[in-house]
Amino acid sequence: MSRIIEDYIVKLKAADSQLEQIVNLRREAEPDYQIELPLTSIIDKNYRFLYTNLAYRLFFKIDPDSFIGKTSKQLGINTEQVTQIQAILDSVFAKGKMHKFINDIDFPNRGKRAFEYLVNPLYNDQADIEAVIVTARDITERLAMEEEQRKQKQLYENLVENFPDIIARHDRNHRYLFVNSALERIAGIPPGEIVGKTFDNIGLPEETWRTWCERCEEVFETGETVTVDTEFASPKGIIKIETILIPEFDKKRNVETILAICRLGPRQLKHTLTELEQANEELSKQKRYFATIIENIPMVICRFDRDLRHIYVSPALEAQCGVKAERCLGKTWREMGMDETVYLAFQGFFEDAFSTGQAAEFETPFPNPPGEMAYFRTLVIPEMDELGQVQTVLSISQDITSKKKLEIEMSRLDILNVVGEMAASIGHEVRNPLTTVRGYLQFFQNKKETIQYHEQFQIMIDELDRANLIISEFLSLAKNKAVKFNLCNLNAIINKLSPLIHSDALHFGHNVQIEMGNIPDINLDEKELRQLLLNLMRNAFEAMKTGGTLTIQSYVDGDNVVLTVRDTGTGIPQKILDKLGTPFLTTKENGVGLGMAVCYRIADRHGAKIDVKTSPQGTTFLVTFKI
Repeated sequence: MSRIIEDYIVKLKAADSQLEQIVNLRREAEPDYQIELPLTSIIDKNYRFLYTNLAYRLFFKIDPDSFIGKTSKQLGINTEQVTQIQAILDSVFAKGKMHKFINDIDFPNRGKRAFEYLVNPLYNDQADIEAVIVTARDITERLAMEEEQRKQKQLYENLVENFPDIIARHDRNHRYLFVNSALERIAGIPPGEIVGKTFDNIGLPEETWRTWCERCEEVFETGETVTVDTEFASPKGIIKIETILIPEFDKKRNVETILAICRLGPRQLKHTLTELEQANEELSKQKRYFATIIENIPMVICRFDRDLRHIYVSPALEAQCGVKAERCLGKTWREMGMDETVYLAFQGFFEDAFSTGQAAEFETPFPNPPGEMAYFRTLVIPEMDELGQVQTVLSISQDITSKKKLEIEMSRLDILNVVGEMAASIGHEVRNPLTTVRGYLQFFQNKKETIQYHEQFQIMIDELDRANLIISEFLSLAKNKAVKFNLCNLNAIINKLSPLIHSDALHFGHNVQIEMGNIPDINLDEKELRQLLLNLMRNAFEAMKTGGTLTIQSYVDGDNVVLTVRDTGTGIPQKILDKLGTPFLTTKENGVGLGMAVCYRIADRHGAKIDVKTSPQGTTFLVTFKI
């Protein structure tokens, strides 16, 4: 710990000591005296407490020094909540900027409490950020009070807006300050056309607004409630209303504004009720219409609360991800048992939407029902409450697996094209000198003078042959390599390779199953198809433990002939799967990383497509040829 931080802590402890003496003296005179202090601590880059103030003793009822040298996790505070706070601390350490946020913490002895945090960086002698000072103020009661006030305000506004009578407020200048939505339902006039205007410039007949002005002046002068009957022309015809004018007083008991409650006459009221019933029926139709759209749209739509619990899930989730909506409702991803590595990839975007109020769009992988990896593009939309605070977030996810696979395939082919062009340019130039060197080595190997080095010469020749084999594979990546297409049957190629396949299986200690369907002849280069099948077969053998089973199948699927090679290994990791077919990518100790690249190039030259399905139970390669 640097000298600057140590001195700072000494000063804070001295201030704590003085404050504690004051608190104790106050309690001697007033035993029930309570003081609410912000929790202040200094935390290093390893999240360990270097200092805690007097508030920790008052809040936790334990010695603050018991925190020193420990992390929040070691103290038993909720791990998930602490992880969120630690991410913010990391941001302050990285950027050196003050951060303010609100977070809920579950305390073993106090339950869940809401805290408002202020995090500031602390610098050492070398002007590096060594620690942060964290001030946390308990705002649980304040938030509860604000929520109750918000609910009461919302209740009042809902009552006023949905009140069957017109409610208006106007000032001493007879200017409308507020009009509820009943005005539009009853008279067909939007409140926006009235608010801010006076009686004489809203289009009422002069005799009508003069009567209103006179009765309002009476209310302002006497402070007594009065009634007035009027009628006026509206887009819905002549409206007859009975109005109660109620005075509203300021603190000095002077009439400041007038609240007007306007009620329809009996005939108009019956007419309006009929219109309301029709409007409600239309609203119900619209709700059913939009519900039908949402329930049948192919995109996954979800709504989340601030704890990231599912409030709504559309049926598309089950269809596309194999997860039932009932399993999600009321739960977080973690409570659903989702793999942490999956949901942490997108959880941050949802948290950002809540904290910033900004929409976000991202792409993320997600396992689908067969256990394969699907890809989704998700739009996260914050939904505000009446106070402009983010109350919920809506997520709309579209399956882009096909597009993503096409992008990966195009990227793979682009790389193969580059490598293939390079191979075509330099392959022959490298091969020629290797042939010359190999010839001389064979010549000297058979000389009597060098017979003692016969074994070393053979090792060099073998290595040259291995290099030549790699160059051959390298050259097979060339896009424009000459191929010889003939009409032949894929089953015939499998039959020819069958003895070799069974021999290799015996060598590795595996089993082989060959299931050939009735398939038509197609245009193939037999030599290249032999190489593709052998590469896939040997990869499968090396992926399995002893006793595994290799299954080779051929069958017709619509307008396609399909070749499948399936193993019972442990599957391909996602990070390898995304790059499969990239030249020189290998997981084998002595591998070159060209085998799968060659397979993809051969498929490309045949206009075929390679798909991969993998899981912990094994991997299947599907090569699809057009008939």
